Amino acid sequence: MPRAIRARRLLVDSKAAIIADGAVIVDGAVIVAAGPWTALASTLATDTVVSDLGDVTLMPGLFDCHVHLSMDPGSGVTSTAARSADEATLVSLMESNALKLLDAGITTVRDLGCPGTHAVKLRERIHAGEIMGPRLQVTNAPITVPGGHAHAMGGIAIGVDEVRAEVKKRASEGADLIKVMSTGGFMTAGSGPARARYTVEELKAIVEEAHAAGMPVTTHATGVEGIDRAVTARLDCIEHCAWAIEGGTRYDADIAQRIVESGIAVCPTMNTACLEHGYFCPWDERAKILANLSALREAGARMVVGTDAGIGLCHFERYADGLSVLVDAGYTLRQIVASATELAAEVCGLSETTGRLAPGLAADLVAFQGNPLEDVKAFLEPRFVMARGREHTLTPIAPLKDVSKEVARIWETLRKGAGLSTDPPKK
Repeated sequence: MPRAIRARRLLVDSKAAIIADGAVIVDGAVIVAAGPWTALASTLATDTVVSDLGDVTLMPGLFDCHVHLSMDPGSGVTSTAARSADEATLVSLMESNALKLLDAGITTVRDLGCPGTHAVKLRERIHAGEIMGPRLQVTNAPITVPGGHAHAMGGIAIGVDEVRAEVKKRASEGADLIKVMSTGGFMTAGSGPARARYTVEELKAIVEEAHAAGMPVTTHATGVEGIDRAVTARLDCIEHCAWAIEGGTRYDADIAQRIVESGIAVCPTMNTACLEHGYFCPWDERAKILANLSALREAGARMVVGTDAGIGLCHFERYADGLSVLVDAGYTLRQIVASATELAAEVCGLSETTGRLAPGLAADLVAFQGNPLEDVKAFLEPRFVMARGREHTLTPIAPLKDVSKEVARIWETLRKGAGLSTDPPKK
């Protein structure tokens, strides 16, 4: 039966004004109407169930465009080679992590690296309504060079013929998009985060093969050289875009301008590791990370929100931590909402499915205590979540714990694996 969800404040999209005393009418998995309660109340069918959420802001469900559901952040893992003991344990972990994403108000997710086809199977079970979870887009194993970042997941290929074959394999597995490791990564010791691992020719072959199959391509690219090659090859999205060089980072304005001109999206993966208190992002000192991101923002790059949730101490439900880092980098709260809703939907090819509260779109809703357009801390207090018309029973988000010893260990391990100084990070 239809349901009317009423709230003190309603935000139908990132550009809209807040509607005082608004409501969204849902029928099954679809939005029927959204607007002022006074305008909608008289239109309700007699069997409509009305839920008044009270003093909250109701808005579109959020996107996390970069997670790893097969990883356990509580384990303090520092390697992509980490594995669960058996398949049943891995499946249970992924299901649990999916629910934690819903706890944060996230209703659409890109899983950008998982061994085998576990992510495809989870996507299909969620889609069929067998279990609760966010809408998933998945890559399965990333394409990477021998010994390259995340090679333990599979997907190893070198040369044009081999990378094309890996793209075809992902398509046959049912993946939604392709991920390629254009550089090494901090979580794969010795792979070289600043080092480009694929030629432009190989990257162009991946793009050509993927686009022919109707699949976009995103890339892990932490190093400047790898970012440059990814832009030249016209990939669709760049993950991290950390501007790494040997010994630190160096923002490149010319490359950034080409990113903007090419319309390539950037997912900078800000997360708990990037918070001022307890900072442990291994790329560089925090001030430089924020300066690099701010420069990319000022250049006009399209940014989508992603957290890399699943890596050590970056918990799925702590999505708001990354949003607060974006505020520190100069993003306005409206820009952040756009990057977590409509813009993310556009980059994921889901603009006609979700990302706004409009008739005919999916009933993906989240309500936060307070007003997310006034205080980023509001994102830490979800009060209602609905994914495709199904309400999720929320588990409150726990406060951050003192994990300073784990933070120091992770910082030292990742920096050492990348051949960098392991001196304590500068804020």
